Amino acid sequence: MPKEVKIISYQVIRVQKFTKNSLGKIGAETERTSRNNRNADIDAERTPLNLYFKKSTNGMNAEWKSIVEKTNATFKDTKKSVAFEGIIVTSDKTFFENLGYVQGEQPPPKILEFFNDCYKFVLREVGYHGTDKNILSAVIHFDETTPHLQLYYVPIVDQGKKKVYAKGSDGKVLRNEKGSPIQAKDVNGKGLYEYNALPSPKICSSDFWEQRGGQVSFGNLQDDFYEQVAYRYGLDRGEIGSNKKHTTKYEWEMKKLEEKKNTLTEELKPLEEYLKAFEDAINGKKPFFKSGLEKQVVGLIAKYKLLEQEKKTTDKDREYLFNELQKYEKQLPELQRHKEFLYFIHQYAPDKLREAKIVANERKEEMELSTKRKFNSFYKY
Repeated sequence: MPKEVKIISYQVIRVQKFTKNSLGKIGAETERTSRNNRNADIDAERTPLNLYFKKSTNGMNAEWKSIVEKTNATFKDTKKSVAFEGIIVTSDKTFFENLGYVQGEQPPPKILEFFNDCYKFVLREVGYHGTDKNILSAVIHFDETTPHLQLYYVPIVDQGKKKVYAKGSDGKVLRNEKGSPIQAKDVNGKGLYEYNALPSPKICSSDFWEQRGGQVSFGNLQDDFYEQVAYRYGLDRGEIGSNKKHTTKYEWEMKKLEEKKNTLTEELKPLEEYLKAFEDAINGKKPFFKSGLEKQVVGLIAKYKLLEQEKKTTDKDREYLFNELQKYEKQLPELQRHKEFLYFIHQYAPDKLREAKIVANERKEEMELSTKRKFNSFYKY
């Protein structure tokens, strides 16, 4: 009986920056006012199903100017200056279908609940003081391949970053040999800054994201979305990048354990032939006869080490893995009685190990190709 393949759906959050010249064409596409859409995925017959949290008044250009006027924000207008940004929140089509989505029909309540939570999250993260005052447009598109929230906003800040200078015991700022003030540093040796209110707000993408974590800001955005929204709907965070925020020492230790388990798994792949022989013996397909015991013993050792590491790695599977570990530990007396066969297989049958490694590499390549195809299909919308 074939094993059931479980498809994992991942959260998708993308942030993109735009110059002022893009306001017109972006607005026409996202609000479907253009007669000739560049996006071939748009089905005009389904466009009436789109739902707006906020629609621009008289187009995105006019909305941008209105936001600047109402917030009294300044803007350094150059060809490369970021005037607004966009966020897309979605997942794969399977995720939405599991929530009851049927293309071309009115979206079910669960879908609306999900996107409503997404919108509230985005407002908390990028809204001007948590409001929609800097939001240009926010719409749920149901007329494309996969439903998604598409939102555009102006990155407004009203605080400026200023260096914190080191001071001596007399309270005076310390200076170097050239007479320049010395910047204070934290325990990690990084320069300290403080944020002070600006005379007036300004549009500045770099400061906007610096105040949200700088280099780890986008990783933080992914983490926060998973913790506040995604996990409640069964979505996975996906691959963790180098700017992943580890809020606790426990999370860091668990990540290291996971990496160690994955490394051990890779090391044991050349022994897949022996693992299979062991599983066959455990499941009663082949008895523990002397003729096949070499493979079974090596497989038992490999399985034992892997399970031992997995037991330390996940809380979710801890009880199950512990029981499995106990079961395999009962086989250890058998292992001790026939340990000479273990030495035999390593010393006199290295060719078998090489054969197993070749087979394992071929399987690995097939799995990687299959995973790549699935990944590409998940993120196409």
